[in-house]
Amino acid sequence: MSQVMIELANVTKIYGQGEKRVVALDNVSLKINKGEIFGIIGLSGAGKSTLIRCINKLEVPQSGTITIAGQEITKLKGKELRETRRKIGMIFQHFNLLSSRTVYGNIAFPLEIAGAKRSELKERVLSLIDLVGLSDKISAYPAELSGGQKQRVGIARALANNPEVLLCDEATSALDPETTKSILGLLQDINQRFNLTIVLITHQMNVIKEICDTVAVIEDGRIVEEGPVVELFARPRTPTARRFMKSVLPTEIPAEIKERALRMDDRKRGGKTVRISFIGDVAGEPVISSLIRKFQVDVNIIHANLDYIKNTPFGSLIIDLMGESSKIEAAMEFLKDRGLKLEVLNGVEPTA
Repeated sequence: MSQVMIELANVTKIYGQGEKRVVALDNVSLKINKGEIFGIIGLSGAGKSTLIRCINKLEVPQSGTITIAGQEITKLKGKELRETRRKIGMIFQHFNLLSSRTVYGNIAFPLEIAGAKRSELKERVLSLIDLVGLSDKISAYPAELSGGQKQRVGIARALANNPEVLLCDEATSALDPETTKSILGLLQDINQRFNLTIVLITHQMNVIKEICDTVAVIEDGRIVEEGPVVELFARPRTPTARRFMKSVLPTEIPAEIKERALRMDDRKRGGKTVRISFIGDVAGEPVISSLIRKFQVDVNIIHANLDYIKNTPFGSLIIDLMGESSKIEAAMEFLKDRGLKLEVLNGVEPTA
C-alpha cells in the first residue's frame, strides 16, 4: 500500500474582496504518494502556482488543511515552519539564483542558513555539483551559465538539505525542447535514486507525458480530473484534458485519409477503414499478422502514429480491412477483445 506524502483537504485560497475577489483555489483535495512524480497541469490563471505555493506555505489558504509526511503544515509557524520547509525543496521557472554567488556559493547558501558545519557543507555541495553534472562550472557565476545549467544549479540547491519533497514551479517552460528533455531526465533520475516525491506544475503536456506517474488537471481553481497519466491519455473525461492530450498526441485524422475512406465508399468495395487506438503492452504484440492468419482478411496499413507516455507505448493505426462481411466483423471483435479501441472511418457495409 502506498504511503501518502502530501495531502490537501478542501483547500480554498481567495485573493481580494468584493468585485476584485478572485477564488484561486476552490475546495481542492489531493493525495500525493511518497516517491511518485505528480504533475499538476492547467492553463495560465488556473491556480497551479497558488496551489504549489500553498504546499510550502508561501501562501496561506483561508480554509482546508495541507499535511506533509504526517505533519499539518497549515498549523505551523515560526521555527517549526522553517524546519519543516527544509524538507521541501523548490525550483523555479526563472531559476532565482544569487547573481553575486558562484555555482558553489548558490548551492551552499541553504546549508549556510541551516548552520551546517564547514566540512559537511563542502562535501555535500561537491556531491550535488557532481550529481547535476556541473563539476566544470563550480566557480562560474549565473551570468556565465546557459538556461539549462542555471536550472541544474537550482535543482542542486533545492536538494541541499536532503528534502523529502521537491516542488517544481514551471521548471522547464523557459528552456528549449532539448534542454527540457535533459532536465526532465535529471529529475527522473533524482526521483528514482532518492525515492524523492516530486510535485511538478506545468502548462506543457509534453512534460507530463515524459516523466509523471500521476496527473491532476486544474481549471478555474478546481481539480477537474485526476489519475494515472496513462489513463488520462487513454480515457480523458473532460474537455480540458482532451485539449491538453491533443497538443502532444494529435487525434485529428489527416485529410488524405478521410478522402481515401470516402473513395472506398464510392467504389462500394467490401471493406472498412478503421482507426485502432492502443496503449501499453499490446503495442508490441503481432496483432495485425494474427488478424490476417485467423480471419483471412486483407489488411492495408495506411497511417500510423506512435509515442510514449513515460515508458508506455501509446498511439493509433489506420487500416483498410477488406474481405467477407462476416470475417471483417469477426476480425473487429478480435481487436476489441485485445483491449483495442476501434473507430470506423467510412460508412460502407462490407458485402457477404
